[in-house]
Amino acid sequence: MKKLVFLAEAKHVQHIKAMVRSRRFPSVSAFLREAVDEKLRRTRREHLNAQVARFCAEGYADEDPDLVAMQAFGGRAWPEDY
Repeated sequence: MKKLVFLAEAKHVQHIKAMVRSRRFPSVSAFLREAVDEKLRRTRREHLNAQVARFCAEGYADEDPDLVAMQAFGGRAWPEDY
């Protein structure tokens, strides 16, 4: 893991610390790791959806879904975490 320092709104920090105190998360770092993972998954999924929508709009909608994915991702299959 790498260390990262960032600025956050005071109200967000207070809310995160309250969740740690209530044991919803073991630490602030654990909360932030989970939040970053979630955001990255969502961003990848949105990108995938946009790529597939673009190919479907170009007339590939009747083709095999795996073929659409291969075309959308330049020869790669569906991403593992989709």
